[in-house]
Amino acid sequence: MAYQEKGKGERRSGRKGVRRVVRKGVRKERRADESPREFRTETVSDVATEVGTEVGAERQPTAEHQPMAEYQPTAERQTMAERQPVVRSELAAGKHKESEGPAKPEKPRKPEKIQKVEEPEMSEKLQKRSPVLVITGACGFIGSWAVEVAKKEGWKVRACDLPSAFAGRDKFGKAKYPQLVRKLADEVVECDVTKPETLRGIFDGADYVFHIAAILKYDVPWELLYNVNVEGTKNVFEEIIRRGVDVKRVVVWSTNGVYGVPEKNEVPIREGNPAKPVTRYGLSKFLQEKWAWIYHRKHGIPVTVIRPTAVYGPRETYMFLNFLKTLKKQKFLFIPSNLSFGFPSVHAIDVVRSAMYLSQLKEADGEDYIINDDSNLSAIDVMRFAAEVFDKPFYLLPPVPIEILRGIVFVSSFISKLVSKFGARADMEFEFSFMFGYDMSCSNEKLKSTGFKFMYPDFKEGMKETVRWYQDHGLL
Repeated sequence: MAYQEKGKGERRSGRKGVRRVVRKGVRKERRADESPREFRTETVSDVATEVGTEVGAERQPTAEHQPMAEYQPTAERQTMAERQPVVRSELAAGKHKESEGPAKPEKPRKPEKIQKVEEPEMSEKLQKRSPVLVITGACGFIGSWAVEVAKKEGWKVRACDLPSAFAGRDKFGKAKYPQLVRKLADEVVECDVTKPETLRGIFDGADYVFHIAAILKYDVPWELLYNVNVEGTKNVFEEIIRRGVDVKRVVVWSTNGVYGVPEKNEVPIREGNPAKPVTRYGLSKFLQEKWAWIYHRKHGIPVTVIRPTAVYGPRETYMFLNFLKTLKKQKFLFIPSNLSFGFPSVHAIDVVRSAMYLSQLKEADGEDYIINDDSNLSAIDVMRFAAEVFDKPFYLLPPVPIEILRGIVFVSSFISKLVSKFGARADMEFEFSFMFGYDMSCSNEKLKSTGFKFMYPDFKEGMKETVRWYQDHGLL
């Protein structure tokens, strides 16, 4: 791991066992061999014996943007700060209690006058201190939005990601934004969540941790998914414990994919639905959650788990961009009239805003939340909307048995997987096809009950901005 002052090069100490941290011009030394807290390492088998199959069913909580120059919101949309200053407006209105600030410094004994005059000023200054947020996976699609939104709200950001992620220029087609992150973040830290030695001290002084770093792929080896998504999460918590960081909240990024394919009576999907992932990616996130709850329960670390649905927005290049590229090539668009299953979605900015909001909400400690907008669109709605965006004819076909459609998608995605090994792009990952044709509608009732309000409640409105961003950057 290398700590870097913004705009300057990497510095390392020559003395063995000592790490030198450069942060806003202040240099501190920390011993790398500080004594860790006692911690009993557990295995995945422990998880299987200790927790059930329902997400969060067995846990027992403790008592207690400068935006990119190329991207401009539409004229009719207000800025995020104007429409909702995230959390502080709710706190100021008395809807929620703000978390306690840092402890006051000890009163000086002499002189008496200094004690009476200076202490209140120092206390007030401490209380107004900007929260320190550590973000893992900061250079990616959602990570870069987390950096941008947090900075716009006045938070101090320590952006962490792989050395390779911070190398080079922004790559819009690959959702890699090192230049943007370096420009906005207060600190950048090169590290690897799969290598504990690179995490030493990165959480020191943190108020909040957004653990976003993960492998978001379906057709990749299980070993890679497990090493990054599961073991990487354990390493994050281990480091927090080892350094004794009094973090106010760790927000763990999961996915609605942990619920797998719901039964008809389980729709819309809610937080209490049973977890039964049908993909290896979903399984890795399920295990990630379970370990987070173990650290929460046994070590008292404040944890909130969020499960975003299909995340879209400017900078996204994984799923929606490929889907739109395919549709744009067609002379007309069509869909069988029986494909009315739900299509859950949420804007990346709202995912980050919800994480910031929940991280400061006392009652969200030890809770999980599905992050999904208010659209409630069906696959037919989405296809009709795409036809409008690309100005193409749209036809609603007679019903086709879902089993036949599912088989066609299954076989074509499998062929795409084989062809992709020779460099061709697969329109849909093979394992992702397992969920085709099922109603994945999700409820956001629990999230909205906390008072959270979406900036992009409507998928169509947000996607129009996203399409313009793709076009402005030559991606669509």
